[in-house]
Amino acid sequence: MKSIDFLPDIYRKREAMRLARVWWGIVVLVFGGAIGSSTAAQLWLRHSLQRQFDDLTLPFETSQAQVRELTDLQAQITKLGQEASLFTYLEHPWPRTQLMAEVVRPLPEAIRLTQFYIHEEEIVRAVSQAGPRRQSPEEEAAAKLQQAEQDLNRLQDEADHRQTVIELDGITADVARLHEYVIELNRSPLVEAANIKSLEAAVDKQRGQTQFTLRIVVRPGYGQRGYEGAPAGNPVTPPHLQASSPQPAAPQPAAPSAGGGGQ
Repeated sequence: MKSIDFLPDIYRKREAMRLARVWWGIVVLVFGGAIGSSTAAQLWLRHSLQRQFDDLTLPFETSQAQVRELTDLQAQITKLGQEASLFTYLEHPWPRTQLMAEVVRPLPEAIRLTQFYIHEEEIVRAVSQAGPRRQSPEEEAAAKLQQAEQDLNRLQDEADHRQTVIELDGITADVARLHEYVIELNRSPLVEAANIKSLEAAVDKQRGQTQFTLRIVVRPGYGQRGYEGAPAGNPVTPPHLQASSPQPAAPQPAAPSAGGGGQ
């Protein structure tokens, strides 16, 4: 038999609405629980990160202070190093007494010096091209240097285009010993080149004697362009250390006449 439903449609709709509300509540509870769980997890994670951040804040600030201190120390070291380089370079010319001792040391008895003259010669520079002058990268970088380094570069630029030259005048009766003397001078750690500039017979009162002029180019000093250090086996005391370093006494050669001078 067929069952007959006498309930009005409104009651059936109410029942469906009630079931729908139940399901909606379940869905809301599920989503609410998921959102609450994720919020709790995020809060816990944030708290953990905050705690780690607080633990690292003090070491980070300490390291930053150390970095700033290290930067300041490096700047001071750089500045002091530039000043030390400048002071050292100011001592670069070889002392005249050391040059004289080095020249007189191998002087044989058969040679007598009449004049000893030390001077500086200008090295020929390349002729600059006409037209507007543009700053080179080195000049642009030099404009940003410290004062001490600028002074050092300026002094080096001036001194690197000059060379110290010694001219010796004298007489000898043995030309072969003169050539041996020039060879010995070329072996000196302070001498870059030595050669005979002139050689001629002496005047009537000195018959059998030969007058000569030697030209000696001194090796660039410490800090100068072209300095490559003393040759092996021929140590040379830097000029700024010679005051505290004892120097061996040079052998006494035949006394030259007091005719020369030096600058």
